Amino acid sequence: MTWRLAVMGCLAYGLDACSADPMIEDGQRAAEAVAMASEIVGLAQAFAPSLEGVTTNAMAAERAAAVAQAAFLPAGCARVQIRDNAVRVSFDSECEGPYGTRYLSGSLVATVALRSAQVEVALSGEARTRHSTLRPAVNVTMFPAGGAIQADYAGNFTGVGARGTAVSFDGRGSASLGVDCVQLNGTAAVTAGSEPWTVIIAGYTRCLGGCPMSGGSLLVSRAAGTQTRVELGGGANVSVTAGTGRAEAATVPCGG
Repeated sequence: MTWRLAVMGCLAYGLDACSADPMIEDGQRAAEAVAMASEIVGLAQAFAPSLEGVTTNAMAAERAAAVAQAAFLPAGCARVQIRDNAVRVSFDSECEGPYGTRYLSGSLVATVALRSAQVEVALSGEARTRHSTLRPAVNVTMFPAGGAIQADYAGNFTGVGARGTAVSFDGRGSASLGVDCVQLNGTAAVTAGSEPWTVIIAGYTRCLGGCPMSGGSLLVSRAAGTQTRVELGGGANVSVTAGTGRAEAATVPCGG
């Protein structure tokens, strides 16, 4: 089958505080890992087709390709191709994607499959953003609900975060893909430059500016039983509190 064209330390771009407390540091790194996860799940919006009248995976992919052609800006920054039910997007120059994801380069493949009244988009490839390198193997199953797209996500990604830290994330949960914001809930096994931990994601919301909104939280649990809590303060700001009660302020990669 042939493809056919269709319509170093704590840097300024990363978390700006390095902590001597390893539990605080885990919380900072978890905030960055979940920010990366929100970029990946949010990218599914760029491939979300209308299913009206769609009866085959190939038809759904045709619709998804048209959505993707319009989703990445400026016009012409991305080349969209289809093979069977797979949509490949190659970023020929830096693009802007959903929810303030900017400076996109590399390429992504979205494999589209109908699931009754839902559509599953399996994302793979390698994409680079302003802050991160993302290599996803994530399935996002989407369905319309109340003016937004509700979704279930499951899978993993590896990549490199804003501070040059290697990140692995393996998780599942639910998401809401609105016009302006993507919200994540779920759990994940995360490794980011230290021992593995479990992260509970509650109401993590990232919007058009590429920044998290206030109100969400992360709970980071180490195998030893210690926990760290991350509270989103809005914009780049987060508050990280270790199980000992020690708290520190930090920032997450923001602005796309």
